[in-house]
Amino acid sequence: MTESEVLRAHMDRFVEFINSADEKIGSEVISPSATFHVPFLPEPVKGHGGYLQIIGMMRHAFPDVQWSLEETIIEGNTVAARFILRGTHHGDFLGVPATGKPIQAQAMNIYRFTDGLITEEHGLPDIFGLMMQIRPIEEAGGPNASA
Repeated sequence: MTESEVLRAHMDRFVEFINSADEKIGSEVISPSATFHVPFLPEPVKGHGGYLQIIGMMRHAFPDVQWSLEETIIEGNTVAARFILRGTHHGDFLGVPATGKPIQAQAMNIYRFTDGLITEEHGLPDIFGLMMQIRPIEEAGGPNASA
């Protein structure tokens, strides 16, 4: 396998981790010292335990959430990945109470690998697009919102 194929296989295993929240898989793909930068958290989280916090937050709001890895671009030890996540809004998410609405959102994330393990992620989920799906347009400041 080429280095790119190896990294793609590691990314596929990472998707297994985020879809299952299986700590064993997490320890196979994430460095204990990995740093995850998430735009809706005040500080980065660390290691696979930190990533489980992110998964826990998402699963609280969208218990059936599943991520699919749609595309990767690999250069050296860096992977740019485009994901689609799908689920149903059954819990509070960033202050929005459960609506029961299905959601589909994209994320563009950048990963760095060292010795086959993820050591850093810069997550760029489409929070705006997701929020537009679970909040009425009027609440979100849409065209019918009062001034």
